[in-house]
Amino acid sequence: MIARILAATFLISLASWTAARPVLAAQISVSGAGLAAAETLDSEQLAGLPAVEIATATPWTGKASFSGPYLTDVLALLKAEGNKVSLIARDDYKVELSLTDILRYRPIIATSMNGKPIPPRERGPFWLMFPFDDHPELQNDAWFFRAIWQIDRIRVEP
Repeated sequence: MIARILAATFLISLASWTAARPVLAAQISVSGAGLAAAETLDSEQLAGLPAVEIATATPWTGKASFSGPYLTDVLALLKAEGNKVSLIARDDYKVELSLTDILRYRPIIATSMNGKPIPPRERGPFWLMFPFDDHPELQNDAWFFRAIWQIDRIRVEP
């Protein structure tokens, strides 16, 4: 009986402790060509850009709906200019995209999936998403591996 009371007290204390802690805002650091200094984008700034919806299948989700701003709009917001963009995840996984491919395939920085924010354990909060279903040439591992998730850095290069 005492063990149950102690366990309940511990759980209540843990719940109140975690509820009182502020949640860290999700951010993406951006640096490189065209920028006077490194910038940081947060969820609110990304939400302020026009959102685009892509309904597509991925190897990880099956058919799903992703929403967020075009990567080109993010780069324009920052006045970033370059011919290559590197996106880096929290675990240092990195993909590089040419500006030509970005303009051709119009990937988005997905901030929601099926109408809900993407939690980190489901590859969020920021996931580069391509319209795979609209471009059969993207439906292979080389392009699926470019759909980087948990993006926390973007580097624009000349």
